[in-house]
Amino acid sequence: MKNPRHWADLRENKIPAHLPILEFVRMPGMLNEDGDAHRTLRNLVGKAFTPRRVAELQPRIDAIVQQLIADLAKVAPQEFIDLRHRYAFALPMQVICHLFGLDPANGDALARDYAAIHDSGSTQAEVQAGKAGVGAVIAGLIAGKRQNPGADLTSALIRATDGEGATLNDELLMYTLMLFLFAGHETTQSLVANALKALADHPTELARVRAGEVTVDAVVEEVLRYNSPINTIMFRYAAADVAVPGTDVVVKAGEAVVICVAAAGRDETAFGPDAHTFDPFRKVLAQQHLAFGHGVHYCIGAPLARMMASTAVGAFVDAFDLDRTGAPESEPLSSYSTNSDRALWGRLKPAATGSATAA
Repeated sequence: MKNPRHWADLRENKIPAHLPILEFVRMPGMLNEDGDAHRTLRNLVGKAFTPRRVAELQPRIDAIVQQLIADLAKVAPQEFIDLRHRYAFALPMQVICHLFGLDPANGDALARDYAAIHDSGSTQAEVQAGKAGVGAVIAGLIAGKRQNPGADLTSALIRATDGEGATLNDELLMYTLMLFLFAGHETTQSLVANALKALADHPTELARVRAGEVTVDAVVEEVLRYNSPINTIMFRYAAADVAVPGTDVVVKAGEAVVICVAAAGRDETAFGPDAHTFDPFRKVLAQQHLAFGHGVHYCIGAPLARMMASTAVGAFVDAFDLDRTGAPESEPLSSYSTNSDRALWGRLKPAATGSATAA
């Protein structure tokens, strides 16, 4: 089950109150609901976040990517730059602000405050400050859209509650937008960064992509398996004792379980003895990895994430080679769920001949 009311240690106040992860666990909304409650909320969101709305974002994504590529082309060849922030961050944050109907000038502060909430190294004061910062921006956005609705997702979510038995009030709407912020920005940022790193570290595979032997879409799918932007899915709770098939392990009722989707992507029984290697040419169905979850909680934003990542990676591969020789080292992000490095340093060179394709 997903609802934290099933977590015995939380009910009995055995979990330290200062842990940043509790903000994630207790977040109201469809992330932590089950059954009818989850279905109702997901249906409401689905009315606003339609396939048509996602498809209509492609021209906007193309324009943002081309502007970012043009900006990168101005960087001096000898300069080390952090592509996680200069490229992988900038695209999804601009898209999310556009989707929300939010001034992009809020992007940096919004991302910084949200990261503080879920950084496992944050102090309690940093978590609370981050939560207050995100809450203030989104609350102001909701209030503004109630007064002056537009063609954005925020306004559509407000309209989607009309005639429903369960109203998406301001608090629930705020947490729904916060979920979109994390799922649409943080994970896509890490997906793009992980993909650029994988191609830079595997020049043979990069050359074959440019030769048209494989699509950028296939590269993105392989990165989702090989180095997923999500390390763990938190949490599931046992409503009753559950025996783990093939083992003598029993998950007791009330216990919390963390699912490591990154490890699932390296499962040799599913992907073969070379599951630990990056191979965008392997024959793997998209549904076989768990980077976007599974079942009723499968990520509703998966099509948008794939669209942004394929567009960003394809344009970058067409324009540049990333030389990481002598680049500053970067540590992994301090996060319970995100799987990526804090930075992706390198120098840019004009791309070798050939071009990538994302279809």
